Amino acid sequence: MPREDTVPDWILEAARARGPIAPEGYRVVVVEPGGSLSTADFQDRATAERYANDAASETEVLTPLAYVLGDGFRLVARGRHY
Repeated sequence: MPREDTVPDWILEAARARGPIAPEGYRVVVVEPGGSLSTADFQDRATAERYANDAASETEVLTPLAYVLGDGFRLVARGRHY
C-alpha cells in the first residue's frame, strides 16, 4: 500500500515523459477510469489542486488517483473526492 506522501514510480515516469515542469509551475497527473493517464500543467497551485479534485471527484474508485507535482516532480497534493 503506497504511503500518502509518495507517488508511484509509474506516475513519476509519465510526468517526466511530458518534459520539465515550468519554474514555479505544477503538473497534475490523473489516472483515468479506463486506466490511461492524462496530464495538465498549471501556473498556480490553487488551480492545479482544483483540477485534481475535480478529476478525483469524477470517478467511482474509492481511492482517486490524481497527483499534483511541483518543481523537481515532488508531490505537493493529491486530488480529493468532494
